[in-house]
Amino acid sequence: MVVSPLKDNLYVITGASAGIGRACALQLAARGAKLLLVARRQKRLDEVIKACGAGARGLVLDVTAPDAVEKMRTAGAFEAFGLINNAGLALGREKVANASTADWDAMWATNVDAVFKLTHAMVPALLARGGGDILNVCSIAGHHTYPGGSVYCATKHAVWAFTKSLREETCGKNLRVMQISPGMVESEFSVVRFKGDVGAARAVYQGMQPLTAEDIARQMVFMLEQPRHVCIDEIITMPTDQGSPTTISRHP
Repeated sequence: MVVSPLKDNLYVITGASAGIGRACALQLAARGAKLLLVARRQKRLDEVIKACGAGARGLVLDVTAPDAVEKMRTAGAFEAFGLINNAGLALGREKVANASTADWDAMWATNVDAVFKLTHAMVPALLARGGGDILNVCSIAGHHTYPGGSVYCATKHAVWAFTKSLREETCGKNLRVMQISPGMVESEFSVVRFKGDVGAARAVYQGMQPLTAEDIARQMVFMLEQPRHVCIDEIITMPTDQGSPTTISRHP
């Protein structure tokens, strides 16, 4: 039986109560990793922890809270071998002239500020222990813009650039800095984007086969399980039916 190199390593996953975060937690747990799972919703988080087993514990936390980093420090996050910055969201599809600046603020706080500040706090601890892993969940929107996605695209491009810069800054220090940029993934993403309008969310994927959260998690685990001398800087992954954010093949 092959033992995963992830076994007994502690990973912190933000946004772990649903979607990609949940799927990643389950797949890491299956390989024997220890987990500190961070999410806002207690009930959903408890369900994931139970499914992951004895090696998982949780922290109910909004990553945008002013004291989020300190609460994670107190919970033992800085003892982790790896950080998976998964928490993020898109809000609305309005064009710039009609968009809600409150939505912009929420996206920037979650997708950018929280990721940057937690990473800033974690990197010294990882380096002090001789290295580890940082895996950021970016998006195809960080590479290609589209109408109605101005600020979401901007936040994900910021994550992309931040990750690339950190990769260069820590080169040679046994800290693997990686990111995955998914295209269309059917999860709660579109429900959140359309603020609970399930019909609008379903229409996004009508007539095509999107990726699943499990598809993305499987690729993330592949990145993490590589030998230490292998750093997969980035995976860009989209459904076969998607060629870009605006190029989608839909079938009757």
